[in-house]
Formats: sequence, C-alpha cells, structure tokens
Amino acid sequence: MQRERALKEKNPPSCGGSMEVVRENYTEMKEKAGMGKAYCFIRNEHRSQAKYTVLPPENWPSTEYNNSASPPRERLLVELHTHFDGALRAETVVDLARTKGIELPVDNAEQLKEYVSCANKEVKSLTVFLEAFGIFNSVIRGDRDALRRCALEFCEDQANYGVLYSEVRYCPQFMCGQKPNVEGDSEQYSLTSDEVVQILLDAFAEGSQRYGIKVRSILCLVRPFPEWAAETVALCKKYYGKGVVGIDVAGDETLYPIVANDEFVKAFQEAKKFGIHRTAHAGEAGPAQNIRESLDWLSAERIGHGYHLVQDEELYNVIKKEKIHLELCPTSSILTGSVPSFKNHPGKRFINDGFNFSINSDDSLCINSTVADEYNLVYNEWGYDFPVLTRAAFNAARSSFLPEEEKRQLIEDLETVYGMR
Repeated sequence: MQRERALKEKNPPSCGGSMEVVRENYTEMKEKAGMGKAYCFIRNEHRSQAKYTVLPPENWPSTEYNNSASPPRERLLVELHTHFDGALRAETVVDLARTKGIELPVDNAEQLKEYVSCANKEVKSLTVFLEAFGIFNSVIRGDRDALRRCALEFCEDQANYGVLYSEVRYCPQFMCGQKPNVEGDSEQYSLTSDEVVQILLDAFAEGSQRYGIKVRSILCLVRPFPEWAAETVALCKKYYGKGVVGIDVAGDETLYPIVANDEFVKAFQEAKKFGIHRTAHAGEAGPAQNIRESLDWLSAERIGHGYHLVQDEELYNVIKKEKIHLELCPTSSILTGSVPSFKNHPGKRFINDGFNFSINSDDSLCINSTVADEYNLVYNEWGYDFPVLTRAAFNAARSSFLPEEEKRQLIEDLETVYGMR
C-alpha cells in the first residue's frame, strides 16, 4: 500500500441578553463562499468566556432548549468526534446524582461545569482532563433509564446545535455495572456491555427520528483496559450496520502507549478484516510516532486530534497527500494541554495546507463549548471565513463512516441546506 511504503521509507447556555451582531455584506459573502446562503455571527457577551453562535440570517440553531418534538432548525454541521459521557447535560448529572444519593463535589449544574473544566486548573493535561469522566459515568452506570434519557438529550442537544449528522463514541464497559440504590428500592442490578449498546442504539434511533438528525455510534477501546478489547470488537461486529459504524481507541496515550501485537492491535485488525471503519486517538498529548503506529498497526482511517503530527514532516506530508482525515477539537486541545495556545495552533497549519479536517467539540460538558461554538472559534479566533467552515462540514460528511449510499445522501442534504442544489 502506498501509505505503508511511504511511512517505511521515512518522511450552552441560552443566547439571551444583549448581543453584538457581526455581519458582512451578504452578496459579497455568497461570492466568497460560493454558496447560495449568507451567514452572520452573534456574539453573546453574557457568557463567562465569550462564545459565538454561527447563524444563517433567518434560522440558525440556538443553544436554547425548546423541547419541541421537531425543532424548526436548519442542520448545517457534521460532527465526527464527540464522547457520549463527556456530552451529558450538567443539569442531568446533578439531577441523577441527587436521585441516587451520589455525592458530588459541587451543589449545582453551573458549579459542575466549572469543576470539570480544565480552564480554571493550574495544571492542564489529558490525565487531569479525563478525571471528570468518573463523575459522569457514576450517575449513568448500570442504569437503563438514565442511559436512555441521556441519549435522547444528546440527540436533542445536537439538533439544537445545528448538527445534521453526528458520530458519537463511547466505551460500553464504563457504563455497565452495578446501579446505585434508589431510596425505597433495595434491588441492585447491572447491565452487560451488550445491553448498554442496545439501550443506546435504540435511544439514538428514537432521538434521531424525534429531532430530525442522524446519530451513529463508534465503540471505544480504552488504553488502560486491553482486556476489554476483544469484547468491544465483538460488539462492533454484532451491531455493525445496526447503528454502530466504527471502532476507536481512546485514553491517555502518554501513560498507555500501544505496543505492537497487543490486544488493541489484534482488535483493530479483526475490525479491519470484518470491514469495520477505524479511527484512533493519536498525537493528541503523545508524539507523532503514535500517529504513525495508528496507521501502521491499527490501520486507522481517521486520526482523532493529531496535533503533534507537526513533529514529523515526512509523516505530515504522507497524511496530507493521502488526505487522511484529522478530527480537530480546538478548545479541547488547549484544555488538555496538548497545544499551548490558539495563536500558533497546528490546526491552522493543517487548514492552510489543505488537509482533510473536521471541527468537533470532543466533550461539550468538559469544555463548556458546543460544536457550533467550535466553528465560531475557528471563524473568530483563527480568522477563517466561510469557505473554510463549509469545507470542514463537507470534509466531515465525506470522511464519515456511513455506508456509501447514506453518505451520498448526507452530502446531498448538506448541499441543499447550504444552497448548492
């Protein structure tokens, strides 16, 4: 294979309140973007850190929840990299904890958002960032109703953020296990990993229909737990084409590097043999070598994050030439300490060099930022205009793990809402 030869050779909250509307001339924007629709950006001055919501002039999605059965929203975004347990509603986490008698280190949803975010922590690292997931999983673990509720809320939230298609990833083993006692109910029970996947797939299907979007699942291997790898790939095989579209490996790559021929490699090669799509967290906090190994050993088709790719010019050129997709998560990259600042962010170089990239939130609760906020960050902080934002959405659609027929339909739907058809 060409790549293998080359590698071996070496190279939120409500948008209420007073707002400042930033507009350009619509006709001029249409010409620049090559699109039939114009856009405006609204800046919300009342958030603790100014966030932006990208809006079409008439009907762009709000981050306010209207709880309608079918929100009248246009869907303009595709998100490929978001973790289910990192995208729970803070209000739901607090509510479930109170119901179950689980003690949290905070008293309310706003405090929880601040507590789990690395924004106010002296040490920013992937290790610290991932600690919050213990809180999130504690309130849904082994709880059929909680899992279903959170999955439906995820669909509603994504719809309100303007997402047309979303690939959500999760480790089912983190969400099975013993359910905490509810007052007056002495029964304790657990869910199997298989049951967790069934519950979530059913809820995502229901939520997709209810809110007019499409949600598919990627099952995650987790670096500290190689013993789960075989079970996870078996679940991928069982539910592939029934809601599951791919497999991933996540976790702290600085503490748990993948080793040749380990359980992760075996699982990914089994997935490849079965025709299951593959993505891998690599080069986020770890070196470019991890990206190389993900391509060589895991046969990854996409790379989650990949910021440290800039350490290896040869590999950089290979990924550019072969258009291997990079799932960029701008705010997350700062809060995990993977990238020191937005100013010289590797993502800007990827965009300037014509890489195949997408814009994603990663963990909206942890970073207090939605995928719509991330698009606006690229516009406002990195200074890219509408052609780049449009390219990101279409890159994501083309690099999605949908079957080809569904992928073509997704691209056609995007072309329609962007006024290209």
